[in-house]
Amino acid sequence: MCHVEVDGKTLALPLRGRLFETPSHQVRPVAVGDRVKITLDADAQGGAIDEVLPRTSQLVRASSRDQRKEQVIAANVTLVMVVAAVREPALRPELVDRIFAGAEREEIDAVLCLTKMDLDRKQQADHWTQLYRGVGYPVFQTSVEDGQETDAFEGALDRLRELLHQNVTVLSGASGVGKSSLINTLVPGLDLRIGSLGRIRQGKHTITHTRLVPLPGGGHVVDTPGIRNFGLRHLLPIDLSFCFREIKPYVNQCGYRDCTHTVEPDCAVLAALAADKIQPTRYESYKLMLADLSRG
Repeated sequence: MCHVEVDGKTLALPLRGRLFETPSHQVRPVAVGDRVKITLDADAQGGAIDEVLPRTSQLVRASSRDQRKEQVIAANVTLVMVVAAVREPALRPELVDRIFAGAEREEIDAVLCLTKMDLDRKQQADHWTQLYRGVGYPVFQTSVEDGQETDAFEGALDRLRELLHQNVTVLSGASGVGKSSLINTLVPGLDLRIGSLGRIRQGKHTITHTRLVPLPGGGHVVDTPGIRNFGLRHLLPIDLSFCFREIKPYVNQCGYRDCTHTVEPDCAVLAALAADKIQPTRYESYKLMLADLSRG
């Protein structure tokens, strides 16, 4: 059963069996954000989903249940907002880089939202802000803690609010980073459920399924459960370098057309890394993802 919005009403409709007949490398034939064709019963209270319309975009990752297949996190989105806390839980650059790579693969605009700035006593946020802005991603430093929210951080909340109303935005990040708290602050009255941290200061799942939430005033938010990993599948290892903005310009300058940018001589990427034109944490993320893809 799927929840389908029809003329302002939400109906629970099943999928026609034929939608499962065509073999696919994706776990399910339908995803949150899909546009579908349906047949309604005479009373317009029931019916079925007949067809999934072509997608303009999709954010996908390796399925946690079957690593050979992909899970479509959200379809027809126009913005990926990677949400990461400065502390509690600590920012994981590899996870951030994996989500960004997934967005690059599908040519979806992406931004980074740093949360819990009120806890940033060691000023770690400035390091990550400089790093990712240097790559070309907009970065917003935010705090929604009472009395510490806001305009102190470059008017970040107002700018994020504008982005949400202009896009279909999928939020992605680890559990406990404050995705729901952030959205509740940006869109008063939405009242998304807020979770808590465990004793080891790691996030606990608040929601267990992905939801498409229409926003008053325009725009939609795809609220997702927290994730621990974000793997790519059905991507050739040689194509991974094109998912990293700062690596991509050097690919055609390498001495070998099939260069993996790890050990080969005359590698322009390794030369750029040595010249500090590529950040070490980003390159480490690239190597880890390359190893995943090489294992199949």
